[in-house]
Amino acid sequence: AVVSTQSTGMSRTLDTTLTLITMDCLGIEDISAKHSTCLANNFALLRDQLERVKVHDTDAWKRFTLLPGLMENSLVKIVEDWEGGILSEVFRATEVQHLARALFQNTDKNAALWRRITGDVF
Repeated sequence: AVVSTQSTGMSRTLDTTLTLITMDCLGIEDISAKHSTCLANNFALLRDQLERVKVHDTDAWKRFTLLPGLMENSLVKIVEDWEGGILSEVFRATEVQHLARALFQNTDKNAALWRRITGDVF
């Protein structure tokens, strides 16, 4: 019973931590390419380490595991993943929109792609 309680407590702590990391990342206003790569690498490293602990099947975990790809993918790939349901399953459109604004400059091409996700422009 003690191990089960500790395991439950650890799972809740990790779930909360992953939620906070994800929300903080989604709230950043401007992310340079250099910082995006650094964040993606660190998130991937943390994800790989946490997989050993068997932290899975929570919304926080799903969102967190998608962050490295979001940080490094092109806007075209992000739109494809949104339209394919990969991202829209766990993220709100406003969250993906905010992150895309932080990652990509406002160009006509990006604005057209962005409309495919939200119907809005940057």
